[in-house]
Amino acid sequence: MGGNLMNRVRYCCQLLIIVACSQALAAECKRVVFSAHPNYPPYHWAEGDQIVGASVDVAKIILDELGMPYESRFVGPWKRVLLNAEKGEIDLVLALKDVPDRRQYLEFTRSPFYENPVAVFVPKGHEFEFKQWSDLKGRHGTLNLGDRHGEDFDLYVENELDVLRVAGLEGNFNALVNERSSYFITGLYTGRAYLETSGLKSKVSILPNPVSTGVIHFAFSGKSPCLSLMSYFDKRLEELRLSGETGQLLEQNIERWRLYFSPPLLQEE
Repeated sequence: MGGNLMNRVRYCCQLLIIVACSQALAAECKRVVFSAHPNYPPYHWAEGDQIVGASVDVAKIILDELGMPYESRFVGPWKRVLLNAEKGEIDLVLALKDVPDRRQYLEFTRSPFYENPVAVFVPKGHEFEFKQWSDLKGRHGTLNLGDRHGEDFDLYVENELDVLRVAGLEGNFNALVNERSSYFITGLYTGRAYLETSGLKSKVSILPNPVSTGVIHFAFSGKSPCLSLMSYFDKRLEELRLSGETGQLLEQNIERWRLYFSPPLLQEE
């Protein structure tokens, strides 16, 4: 009787192991679906139903090296991208700030993707001295809806500054040049890329001192089976950044953005 019971226990344990192994195999990473902010050039932006840009180019380099199939997916506004990652509907979010609330559902790479200096943009002719955050007090500014610029500065904005969050680069820069705001804070490269194509470059100045000089990371959804790729991403992100290749891709994508959004020249009839 005791022997039969032990055999049944052993059989059940073996069965559980087989089921667990089958589930693990089923959950293996077979394809990486990635997305990003749809309007943050030259790091990334939406073209049709895809996300393109420097961060996408880097992700493709790494995934091609791994021989891993992938899909660049445009899912909509930035908040929806993060919600999709939280649900596990996308595996990888490209080039975003590592902040505490996002760590609840995202696993960030240890190695940064690239620097993301954050600048103060002002109307031409209305420059002011900016050496520290307190120099922004007493002025009305804007921030891009959903953008985060580091835990310390985010708290300072919330508690000390008169700032309105506006959706999209176009809305923020229009408020600036129409003098409905005194300053707009966004990524230096992103602001530069937008001004190259908007016709507003001559109407906007960039203050010389940055708000911050932080970095941005890639992040896997905590529910993604592709978390197993993290160590390779860490290794290659570091190598590509230190070799200068990531910086070159960033500059190339500023030009790509400019060409993509420049109106075609009219042909003489």
